[in-house]
Amino acid sequence: MNRLRSEPTTHISVFITLILAALVVITGGIMHAVAKNSQVQVERQIDQAQKRIEQTKVQIRMVEVRTDKMLDRFEMKERLKESASGLVPITPADIEEVRPLAAPTGSEVADVRDPS
Repeated sequence: MNRLRSEPTTHISVFITLILAALVVITGGIMHAVAKNSQVQVERQIDQAQKRIEQTKVQIRMVEVRTDKMLDRFEMKERLKESASGLVPITPADIEEVRPLAAPTGSEVADVRDPS
């Protein structure tokens, strides 16, 4: 009987506290893993968005190059010659400046006139 009293006894509350502490640590680990996983997913989405932005920038540059090439006056002349266009070159003296007639005040609707 003395031997049982001399050994330290651990109370059940110590075990419950240890179990609760283990649950808190486990829950924290799980929450950390979930948070880290969501961070990785967001990083992947950001990378995909950046790749799409870069691809779009490249496409915009390509469209600008094609547009500049199409608007180049010398290449436009060549294309018109190849397509046997009826357009002929003009001189600056052939250009006539046409100014619109002053619209009556208060009327913002264009009048349609019969050419006859």
